[in-house]
Amino acid sequence: MENQISFSTIGKDFAHELRDKINNSENIIDLKNNFVYTVINFMNKVFAEEQLSFDADDITFDPNKDEFYLLNDRLLQNQQFKKTWDNSDLKNVIGKFADSVKHRYIHLNKHNEKTNKKIRNP
Repeated sequence: MENQISFSTIGKDFAHELRDKINNSENIIDLKNNFVYTVINFMNKVFAEEQLSFDADDITFDPNKDEFYLLNDRLLQNQQFKKTWDNSDLKNVIGKFADSVKHRYIHLNKHNEKTNKKIRNP
């Protein structure tokens, strides 16, 4: 069994960035995009040495899933990614990101009429 690799220190930096972005998200689409692009930036930093690239199709925020996100099969079938995923806290760090977004998602869903009013009446 390999040693567990930790990305929580890097994740904390991105968690602050994500928190600022989700607090300023005006709608659910904006919120989902902020999650996706923050995770992409985080993953690019984590996998910089392996030259593994990420794009917007690789991860999706999904409030109906237990983890609140979905990873693309392309990632899950990549040996470099899978090895790191299985032997690190990467899943937990992204899970924390998704959990933060989920709370804001619930708030925006409850107050959707205010959001629509802001958009229609600038």
